[in-house]
Amino acid sequence: MPTPSRDVFLNIPFDRQGERSFLALIAVLVALGLKPRSVLELPSQRSRLDRLVQMIRSCPYSLHDLSRTGLSRSSTFRLPRFNMPFELGLAVAIAMTTGDAHQWWVIDTKPHRLGAALSDLSGFDATIHDGTIRGVYRAVTDIFVTKGRPLEEDEFLFVYRSVRETHRLLGRETFTHYTFQQLVLAATAAAAWLRQ
Repeated sequence: MPTPSRDVFLNIPFDRQGERSFLALIAVLVALGLKPRSVLELPSQRSRLDRLVQMIRSCPYSLHDLSRTGLSRSSTFRLPRFNMPFELGLAVAIAMTTGDAHQWWVIDTKPHRLGAALSDLSGFDATIHDGTIRGVYRAVTDIFVTKGRPLEEDEFLFVYRSVRETHRLLGRETFTHYTFQQLVLAATAAAAWLRQ
């Protein structure tokens, strides 16, 4: 019998303000034995929408960070950031049409904002991460409650520091395929060392 997939699609804002949360998400997911996935991994030859749907559908889980859906900082157009809510909508539709094959969660920095912003999701509460690395740890470990020994905060911090140091040493743009791949590899190595 094949091993069930442990892939988690990350729907997060790709901006400098979210870098620490991005690194923390990678660290905590890998430390929990899960595999972070991102649209950053997929080739750009196909339409972005096709890639998003394919990636979300291939993952049994998805996390959607709606903490920065406010107005963009563009001097030309000051529009709300619709990407994260749109990708959440895709995940909800996939979950509704595939039964238990896909589960999704919303994470945010503020309680009750989800119901105010997306009234169609009334009754679903976001898991709050406070915009801190420890908040991300608490939120994700609340979502993915493990059987057996839980992930301790100091173990998460060990993996996070490895990911953060790899990010610093790379000295590259954060939200690229190569950087994402290297950060996941760093987290995997650190988590494996902890399990020895």
